[in-house]
This record gives sequence, structure tokens and C-alpha cells, in this order.
Amino acid sequence: MSQNSSTLLLVVLTICVQLCQAHDFLGRCSCPKTIKFIKGNISDFQVLEKRPGCDKTELIVTMEGKDSSTEKICMNTKGKMARAFLRCWEKINKDGNRKKECIDKNRKAVSTYTRGRPGWEEKLV
Repeated sequence: MSQNSSTLLLVVLTICVQLCQAHDFLGRCSCPKTIKFIKGNISDFQVLEKRPGCDKTELIVTMEGKDSSTEKICMNTKGKMARAFLRCWEKINKDGNRKKECIDKNRKAVSTYTRGRPGWEEKLV
């Protein structure tokens, strides 16, 4: 086998490996199902901007349970609660060190909204 053939084969193999690895991530969003409203102890959140393979912004909140367990929940970014999170995220210039400000602001809003309202439901969209 000549040196040119070996080089070409190596380039083709490299491209194949790259495509196979990229296949796992292309065309997928992180949140196939979302919830419009949640009530509970939000300990963190993550905003995933539009990216190749996912043409929407996603909001993933981390809920802390009574037994210190955590659960990640995807919120519908068209819902009022998620829009408030996203506005706050923009307002703090996407500074991860200031996330707590958004969590605290949301906690106060939820407390006011749910006070005196019988039962709320999580709705999958």
C-alpha cells in the first residue's frame, strides 16, 4: 500500500469516527416532555440555549426532595414560570454565580401565586 493510500485511509477512518461520535448528539433536545408549573424546593436550574440538533431553549430545574434526593425536571419555556426564570437569567447576564437570585425570586412568586388556591397539577406538555 502506498503512502498516499495509507494517508487517505487514515483520513476516511478519522472522518467516520467523528461522524459516529457526533451521531449520538445530533438532532436531540434534552427535554422531550415538559411541565408548565412546579411547586417545591428548587435548588438549581440550567438553561440550554438553542444549539445544533435542538432548535429551542430548554430550562431544566433541579428539585430537592424531603429526603435530600434531587430530581431534574424540564419546564415548558412558554409557561409563565419558565419565562420568569429566563427573564431573570437574562437580567443577571447569564452569570451562574447569581442563579440563587432567580431561584429566590421564583420562590417568592410561587408562594404568592399558590397561597389560597386549592391543589395545583403538574401538566405534561
